[in-house]
Amino acid sequence: MPRLAESRRHRVAHSCKAEASWGPTMAGEFTIAVALEGQLRLDDQPAFHAAVALAHRQGGGQLIVLACLPAGQRLRGPHQRQLEAQALAQLRARLAAEAIPLLHFPQHSTAAALEAIRPLVRPAAVLYCQESWLFGDWPVQPGNFPKVFSDFRRRLERSPEPPLPPPELRGLGGAVLDWPPNWPPTWPTTSLPPAWLQPAPAAQAGDPRSAFPFSGDEASALARLRHFLFDSDGLRHYKASRNGLVGTEFSSKFSPFLGIGSLSVRRIWQELLRYEALQTDTGGDGADQPTGEGCEWMRQELLWREFFLWSERRHGASFHAPGGIQGRPPQGEPDRERFRRWTLADCGHPLIDAQLRELLATGYLSNRGRQWVASHFVNELRLPWTWGARFFEWMLIDAHPALNGGNWAYLAGVGSDPRSFGGSPRRFDLERQVGLYDPQELHRKLWSYR
Repeated sequence: MPRLAESRRHRVAHSCKAEASWGPTMAGEFTIAVALEGQLRLDDQPAFHAAVALAHRQGGGQLIVLACLPAGQRLRGPHQRQLEAQALAQLRARLAAEAIPLLHFPQHSTAAALEAIRPLVRPAAVLYCQESWLFGDWPVQPGNFPKVFSDFRRRLERSPEPPLPPPELRGLGGAVLDWPPNWPPTWPTTSLPPAWLQPAPAAQAGDPRSAFPFSGDEASALARLRHFLFDSDGLRHYKASRNGLVGTEFSSKFSPFLGIGSLSVRRIWQELLRYEALQTDTGGDGADQPTGEGCEWMRQELLWREFFLWSERRHGASFHAPGGIQGRPPQGEPDRERFRRWTLADCGHPLIDAQLRELLATGYLSNRGRQWVASHFVNELRLPWTWGARFFEWMLIDAHPALNGGNWAYLAGVGSDPRSFGGSPRRFDLERQVGLYDPQELHRKLWSYR
């Protein structure tokens, strides 16, 4: 069971000419805008490198950075928005150190944001960041793209591309020194999102039981990567520990950082290669776990992520449809009251309710817990799987439409589970599962109260 368009080249939009009507703060400057498109980091960002190269070709220039609503991004829930705010705050500070302004337009597309700043600046070039994927082009040709993961992995036609280092932005600042205070301007209250879309209060983000107590910024993401691979035994024991339920160390916890773009998946892959090279050079440390097993399992999880991303692109709307990529008749009973109780962690099954309490309180849920909840939702509650998928997408701190939808469809028997083609969805024996993965019921006891 897995865990959780357009050309991959960066789009560059050039204005026809430098106009004399530019705002006074930017008059005479060659200005480049970089649209983050949900990628909240500087490491492995080709668009920033392209901006640096373009500025050098022009003999200089100034950079502005736009944090807008990415095209096609669904609504993010309170836990993921809290993480995103932390990443944005650190990125803004890093850019400010080079006098580069970061303008945040959370409810606007990049096109709308560019229109809003026209009174001050009309960038001569706009470069767009893109989501971090291992492969820059189809790893398996679209016409031959498989429906199951094992075939995808076997048919891979290329290797992941290496990451780029952080860009050298020195000399591209200056705009922030002249930028008017209170910019962007205060928007009318009628344009603000309703209260249920506002960022979660800080108090809601600090449950002491959380398995993800980390800040969402890039520095924290890279520190977690270094800790799990090199400063602990996390990766060495990953194959055995990855189905854990309680604590920070049973799994990598990379997915929330990937979800908000503060960590590059290519950086993870590169560090796995470095870890393997170090193990080969030192001959390992003689521990009881083979040094390569954890690395191999981690690579498999990253390839699962890639499989779902490309599958969504390959199958389009059917990927998220009730019948899935198998085109099955819709299943489930649209019982709204049963669904409402489930969303309140009050479905009546102690194990499932404990998992849902963790999700509601922290936004995090282990891979094993997600499988249990989805299986129970589909097989015992018999609710439409798309309802559960959308609720997870709203609540999960690492939510991603393709990964979340792909996993739910898998458990619902309409996706890429090879057992479900012509058969029934896989069903978990929850009592047996608890005996295997939580025999002392530590998770249930931890989340038995609100």
